[in-house]
Amino acid sequence: MPALTVKAVTKALSDYVRPDEDIVAKLNMVMPRLYAMGMWRDLLYDWSIETTNKYFTLPEHSDSLLGVMLQDSPVEAQSQWHDYRISGYASDGPTPIFGVVDDGFHEAKEDLVYETATDVYQIAVGGVAPDYTMPSSGSITVVYGKQATSEFGETQVATYTVNLTATSSMQAPDQNVVSIKSISFSDVSQEVRVCAVHQNSTPAGAVTTLAVVKGDGVVRYRRFRFENTNGAIKNVKLLLKRAWQPVQTQDDILYLGNLNAIKHGLLGMLAEDNADLERAQYHWNISRQLLEEELDATRGSAKPKIKVNPSGASFYIPNIT
Repeated sequence: MPALTVKAVTKALSDYVRPDEDIVAKLNMVMPRLYAMGMWRDLLYDWSIETTNKYFTLPEHSDSLLGVMLQDSPVEAQSQWHDYRISGYASDGPTPIFGVVDDGFHEAKEDLVYETATDVYQIAVGGVAPDYTMPSSGSITVVYGKQATSEFGETQVATYTVNLTATSSMQAPDQNVVSIKSISFSDVSQEVRVCAVHQNSTPAGAVTTLAVVKGDGVVRYRRFRFENTNGAIKNVKLLLKRAWQPVQTQDDILYLGNLNAIKHGLLGMLAEDNADLERAQYHWNISRQLLEEELDATRGSAKPKIKVNPSGASFYIPNIT
């Protein structure tokens, strides 16, 4: 089964959690470990992005980049070590033969464009599609830089905390925001969008999405840089591994739907709580074995193959694999 709700897991596996324990809390401890064990069947998915930036940002529900195509052509993905060991840092992006380069984690989905004194923004918080409703509780804190008061002044740092009250949208008082320092959130029961509204754009009110948040945490978005000197519209297709997102309600989804693997994960956690490390290791090994068997049965003959490119990364020879 590709995915399950918390309700379905609770109904099937509540007997494997002590009566005084919350199964939702246990799932939030067990499932990240199962997700981290491998590239399991239910965790891989495709994602498409169009951007004019020199970078693209992985969505909040992804953990890692497994494959990438720029303008429908596959390219290599390089690690963060690439700049330090191969080519050095280039402000215009890496040379095209290097594909895309991991740029680490950032405070927001996109940077605010600040090229002239008129590029100023106002922070706003609102609901997400399809109904754009807001949760009735929780808080979001945005730390941001404001435009300097003089030509040689330093950026001023301000903090905006919104306590959610189910209204359709909320806006920070400052209308001269130029950078984002951090975004944190607490007890947000459903997805909320944090964005920046340009105060002098044409058309007026152009919106940059900074983050989509739910639950508790600090916003961290992973980016990859690529060459796009002219700011052209680039189509980026990604193969991603899904990240674990903490569940809160019975309607939340667990994309890893192997009940037997989850059962042994719960038993492994219980054995660890009882300091029975040998039994715990036994259950975690069974979880891994079950997921490996499921993956092998699903993919059949469509298994990853080693690609050999004798001409190097700058040439693509489709018939040699």
